[in-house]
Amino acid sequence: MSINFTPKNVINKNNKRQQMMPFFLGALAGFLALLGILIIVMVVAGARNPFAAMFATDTPTPTITLTPSVTPLPTETPTITPTEGPTPTNTPAGPQQYIVQQDDNCWSIANAFGVDLLVLLQVNNFGNDCPITPGDTIIIPAQNAELPTETPLPTDLARGTIIEYTVKLGDTLQSIADKFDSTIESIKNLNNITDENSIKVGDSLRVRYMLATR
Repeated sequence: MSINFTPKNVINKNNKRQQMMPFFLGALAGFLALLGILIIVMVVAGARNPFAAMFATDTPTPTITLTPSVTPLPTETPTITPTEGPTPTNTPAGPQQYIVQQDDNCWSIANAFGVDLLVLLQVNNFGNDCPITPGDTIIIPAQNAELPTETPLPTDLARGTIIEYTVKLGDTLQSIADKFDSTIESIKNLNNITDENSIKVGDSLRVRYMLATR
């Protein structure tokens, strides 16, 4: 038998192993304690853990998509203004057109616009009446308009002289003939009139002066 395996040598080796065992177990316990401390530090440190990068896994970053918010523009409700006929004005103005409305008559129109009724009738050639209907367009004279003043005939005008006369409101062939000492037949013949009631305000007639004898 070899000297290395003598009973004495075996006993010495076992004694040495038993003597080293406490040191080995102490080192192992210290290592485990240190490892536990590191784990506790990692848990407490969280995001600040310097070792986190070693064990970190890629976490997908969510993409935030902003949905545009569309605010509807305010819708304005149109204001409907009723359309009426021309508004009468109190300021003198030139002739203007007017569309006849329901229930209008010449007197109400003349009063609304502040014009002379006779002038209104004359500028529209209405004669002695007011033949208007809704929708007709008539002329409104200026507020300061007046009927024309007749120019007096010369006193030395010769009998039978033909003069020009403008028909006025209320005129008839008879009244014109009487005014100038003429006759209805003479006026009709000079102006080619077949119906003596057909003359209108504003017509220009030729009248033979002092044809009739008194």
